[in-house]
Amino acid sequence: ARRCGAMESSPGAPGVSVSAKPSFGLGALNAATTPLREEALRLCSPGEADGDASTSAIEAGGEAKSREEKTDESEDITGASEHASEDDGGDGGESNSEEQLTGLAALIRKLTIKKQLEESLREDAVPAVPPPAPVLSSPDLPGIAAHILSGKCQHIIVMCGAGISVSAGIPDFRTPGTGLYDNLQRYDLPHPSAVFELDFFRANPAPFYALAKELYPGRHPPTVTHHFIKLLHDKGLLQRCFTQNIDSLERATGLPAHKIVAAHGNFDTARCLLGHHACVLQVKSHVDRGEAMHCQECVSVGVHTLVKPDIVFFGENLPERFDDLAASDFPTCDLLIVAGTSLEVHPFAGLIHHPKNGVPRLLVNREVVGEMSPRARKMASLVGHGGVGVGF
Repeated sequence: ARRCGAMESSPGAPGVSVSAKPSFGLGALNAATTPLREEALRLCSPGEADGDASTSAIEAGGEAKSREEKTDESEDITGASEHASEDDGGDGGESNSEEQLTGLAALIRKLTIKKQLEESLREDAVPAVPPPAPVLSSPDLPGIAAHILSGKCQHIIVMCGAGISVSAGIPDFRTPGTGLYDNLQRYDLPHPSAVFELDFFRANPAPFYALAKELYPGRHPPTVTHHFIKLLHDKGLLQRCFTQNIDSLERATGLPAHKIVAAHGNFDTARCLLGHHACVLQVKSHVDRGEAMHCQECVSVGVHTLVKPDIVFFGENLPERFDDLAASDFPTCDLLIVAGTSLEVHPFAGLIHHPKNGVPRLLVNREVVGEMSPRARKMASLVGHGGVGVGF
């Protein structure tokens, strides 16, 4: 209004206003004069003798007045434009910038409201998905037993660690005071897990050979847990047993070798650090005597290379069979049982996140393990892992 003039009343028609703002143009003027004609027609009575002529005269007068108003308006527009040009020479630039900012803010608000409306419409259009029915009748051992007996489980996977062999007389690794790591401290280890490090083994193989004697198959019988795994196989329910244990007690129950994935190796085979195969009977003889064995093939060419059972040390790759069967087994898993493991060693520990959403997971352990913080759970879910972070 400051740049284009104030609102002016049309002559002869109080309350009818015409804006002098140039953007309205002449079309607005015609619309504004229409009430003037209607008012003239209303004042003229049809009973007058010269009704038609009077009406025509009034209409002609209205058209003439309209032409006069158009001429006046044109002059007002011209004057307003000149006035606007003068303002632009002074503080008009600042005013124009303010108007542009105000217009931009209004546009942003408009787009925001539009987006919110569209999202609201989409949410209204998507039907609500009911929560899935619970898989278990109850989240406890009776619920797991009922689920197995229902016949819905045909591909059970068992993940186990050293805890399932403790009742056989084999100590686990990490329990303070009784664990194998604590019992090996007499060998002056730099840290407990050094017994499974290649550099330390090359420098001092005695601690590993002492541990191997303690764990060598045949010294301890399978436990109830090992026989339970065999029972699942006998019932046709076991997809696979993934074990961290190197004691081979799963095999001692009669469970077929193809049903076992020894993720960290075992005593079934042996080789030297350069990869030459060694006789397992000779290895056992050296383990029983507590003497480190050297590869005869390497000695023949003047190289003294230590031999060890095919147990995976830190820094070594897991068997190819571990990755291959993990990729093929877990997509069909319908029940995961995790027993006797701290789930601290990867990549084995990460297997608990491989079953699909909705697959029950049972933890049989002395302590709760494998849980994620809310932040880690959210990040892991973004990369598509199945039941990530779901509590046991």
